[in-house]
Amino acid sequence: MCQFASLLFHVPSLEFAVSNLLSHSKTFEALDLSEQQGWREAHYLPSGEIGCRTIDGDSVSPETAAGVLREQFPTFPGFLSWALSHGASLEDRENEGGCTVAHEAAYGGHLPSGFDRWELADKYGWTVAHEAARYGHLPPGFDRWELVTSDGWTVAHVAAGYGHLPSGFDRWELADSTGLTVAHEAAGCGHLPSGETAESLLSRARRNRRNRRRRELRAERRVKELYNG
Repeated sequence: MCQFASLLFHVPSLEFAVSNLLSHSKTFEALDLSEQQGWREAHYLPSGEIGCRTIDGDSVSPETAAGVLREQFPTFPGFLSWALSHGASLEDRENEGGCTVAHEAAYGGHLPSGFDRWELADKYGWTVAHEAARYGHLPPGFDRWELVTSDGWTVAHVAAGYGHLPSGFDRWELADSTGLTVAHEAAGCGHLPSGETAESLLSRARRNRRNRRRRELRAERRVKELYNG
C-alpha cells in the first residue's frame, strides 16, 4: 500500500504531478505517465516527512528533489491544498472498498474547511466522520452523530469512547445495534460530564427530544394555519 500522500516528480525538470494520493500506480495510469518518461515516485507525509525515489542514472538526487518539493510546499496542509486543486480527490481510494483520501486526511486533522462528505465509508461502514471522531478532529458544529457503521456503531459512540464529545452534546440516547447508548459508552470509558450519570443524561436527552418534537409540531400547525387562512 502506498503511503499518504503519494505524488510523482519528473527528472530532470522537477515538475510535480498528482492524481490519486493513495496510489502511485493509479496516478501513472490516470495521467498517462511512465518511468520511461522520467517520472518518479515520491511521498509527502502528514508528519512533514518527504521521500523521493530516483533510479540509477538519474541526474537528480532524492535529496535535491525533496528539497525542491519542500521549498515549493513548506507544510503538508499547503501541499494537500495544492494537490486537491490540481486533480486529486478526497473520494479516491487505493483499493475497492478501502479507505478514502478523506479518511487519511481526517486521521491527521487535515480535512479542508467546509468538508461535508462525512458519509464516505470503507467496506465496513467506517465513515470519514468516525475516523475524525476517533482522533478528535470533528469541526465545531458537527451534527451528523447518527452516521453508523455496518455493525451499528455511531459517530457519537466513537467520540464518546475516546473522550471527544463536545460540550453541549445532547444525543446521548443514540444506540448501537445491541442497544448500547452513547451515554453508557461514555460511562464505561470514563468520559461522562462531571456530575452526570448515564441515566441522568438519557433522561435529559429524552426530555429534550420530546420538547423538540412539540416545537416542530407547533411550527407545522402554524404553517398549516397560515396556508389555510
